[in-house]
Amino acid sequence: MEGLDSLGNSFRFGMDGAMDAVLKKYFKGTYERGHDGKLDFVFSDGISESFHLGKHQMAISSGIWYNEHGLSAGSSLYVCSSAMEAVAFALLQDAKLADLDESCWVAFGLNCQIPGAVPEFCFGRKINLLFGRDLLDVLRAVKICVSLKGFSVNFWLSEDQLSCQFRGRSYIFPVEGFSLSRFKQATGLRDYSSMKRPQGEDSFLDRLRSGR
Repeated sequence: MEGLDSLGNSFRFGMDGAMDAVLKKYFKGTYERGHDGKLDFVFSDGISESFHLGKHQMAISSGIWYNEHGLSAGSSLYVCSSAMEAVAFALLQDAKLADLDESCWVAFGLNCQIPGAVPEFCFGRKINLLFGRDLLDVLRAVKICVSLKGFSVNFWLSEDQLSCQFRGRSYIFPVEGFSLSRFKQATGLRDYSSMKRPQGEDSFLDRLRSGR
């Protein structure tokens, strides 16, 4: 049985069993599964992100979503563009990465105020960023990395250029090709973060839905 997601792509429902196994293994207590199969991920302010029949609705939330399981383990931190991006990554990488069950996963709502909302458990960990390639996703990733170093950054978009203020200095970047690594190179920001993206897709959720 197949359905069409909001992009018109077929979603493989035969994957439901594997997805349920990953949800129970890594994300217990972070989601609700309806009788119709709908997934709801409730953020700290009560607003939910949902996924049903291949359709994904982001959380217009000022809160955060995270798993408590990995908080005491002290290993890797996965900062994700959404809860479903975390689930998709875990499903696709489950057999390849041995430390996933000791990892901490967190997603910030689209209206979340960074850096003020970054919880203490995010600091002092290796950071893996699961964000897409569009400009807004990249800017969110940069802001989170800067926040985890105790700084803040502001961006302004003017035609094909990005201006920003960071640590008392001004920087200008071309919009085309802007990335976290280019920001780090220009500003001298040093941390232990890295972006993780699948080949051929903008996100791990897109790859999951495409069936590749």
